[in-house]
Amino acid sequence: MIKGYQSLHTHTTYCDGTLSAEEMIIAAIKKGGGSIGFSEHSFVPFDPEYSMKLEDTPAYIIEVNALKEKYKDSFEVYLGLEMDYFTDKRPKGLDYVIGAVHHVEKGGIYITVDGPAKHLHKMAAMHFNRDYYAMAESYYETVANVVSKTGADIIGHFDLIAKNNDDGSMFDEMHPRYISAAISAMERVIKECKIFEINTGAMYRRGLSAPYPAVHLLKELQKRGGEVILSSDSHDAESLYYKFDEMRELVKSCGFKYIKRLTKKGFIDEKL
Repeated sequence: MIKGYQSLHTHTTYCDGTLSAEEMIIAAIKKGGGSIGFSEHSFVPFDPEYSMKLEDTPAYIIEVNALKEKYKDSFEVYLGLEMDYFTDKRPKGLDYVIGAVHHVEKGGIYITVDGPAKHLHKMAAMHFNRDYYAMAESYYETVANVVSKTGADIIGHFDLIAKNNDDGSMFDEMHPRYISAAISAMERVIKECKIFEINTGAMYRRGLSAPYPAVHLLKELQKRGGEVILSSDSHDAESLYYKFDEMRELVKSCGFKYIKRLTKKGFIDEKL
């Protein structure tokens, strides 16, 4: 019997989270969750501030495995990694990997799409001649290759490039160029990895009205045989399982019949 919600996208003090792994487990239990998966940001050499230090990775793996053992009779704990496209080496012994793109490379310059809007506008002017669609195309071309680069089991925040576009100041997300780039990436990714996370992190932190991927992209994903898994992309206790009840209804409205869930025997279908 499935008990409580699961989120496999969780961060701790090993990178940019606010609590330790065990503190997050305790918080998840208090919220009535059924399981949790840890997925620290993999080390990115040109942007180390938000990612886990390379030398801390072994300690992270040891600690989460110890917590899996400690809580094995009462709560499920999984060991994962949010592996960035620009990370070179995948550690061994993980239960799963979330493949993610946080940067666009242009002429040897790495442009973060996950930072302040002001920075992204500046980078678009400097490197894309203010052609935001060209920047989005570059982003989605990178996303298209994220599975082959990371071996991802789950696609993380597929349309992260739209994080700072809630006011529509960069591009129209229904514009043919944007849609073409996103759908092309989706179709290439889905050949290797069908599971896309429904990520509510920006809804919690930025007050956005919709998750990643956007609703119109979720409908396209459903048409193409993609699958979804709920994720709160939590960096603190309060955000765990954020708006999961609403997300279940949302994905049902997009035509999905089930969400995925990781178990000790692998991913299963959880009927909506």
